Amino acid sequence: MAAAGTVLPFVRGIDLTKNDFRETGIPRSIKDMSSLRWLRANNTGIDTVPEEISKLQKLEHLSLKGNNLEKLYGAITALPCLRSLNVRRNKLKKSGIPSDLFEMDDLTTLDFSHNSLSEIPEGLEEAKSLLVLNLSDNYIEEIPAQVFVNCTDLLYLNVGDNRLETFPPQIRRLVHLQTLVLNNNPLTHFQFSCHP
Repeated sequence: MAAAGTVLPFVRGIDLTKNDFRETGIPRSIKDMSSLRWLRANNTGIDTVPEEISKLQKLEHLSLKGNNLEKLYGAITALPCLRSLNVRRNKLKKSGIPSDLFEMDDLTTLDFSHNSLSEIPEGLEEAKSLLVLNLSDNYIEEIPAQVFVNCTDLLYLNVGDNRLETFPPQIRRLVHLQTLVLNNNPLTHFQFSCHP
């Protein structure tokens, strides 16, 4: 990625998976790839989201799986076209996820699985465009009732492998839900029936 020249600005996608960026970070020249629609930087060892990503104004799909991210503040919420974000297998906690992430108009797919979440991220109830949400393999003990007030278009919800004992009755609002994964939770009370 040394010379951005005349070729790199036209690249639509780049996969940087398994490059070791622990010390150097993602190459700064990535900001010059103005036509990028998707970016994969999985298993690269990064511990922060590079600020250069905020320059990728056409980016729709971002995958930062298997890194050492503890927070997502900064660059991600500056991406106006972002549709899917995959940050599974990181070290994210509730405090590391900005609430304005969920106000992004085009964001339809979120994968927060295999992180260190003990609570639902603040502001998740504002994610009105969300269709796919994966919160599996965390430490979540409770899902607040208000989460499903606006997220009524969800098609897929995975909260398996958490510490949920109950599930809010507001799940009934998810009239488009096609897949609900609840496996490996200590559920003691859950209503599947829909009463008027």
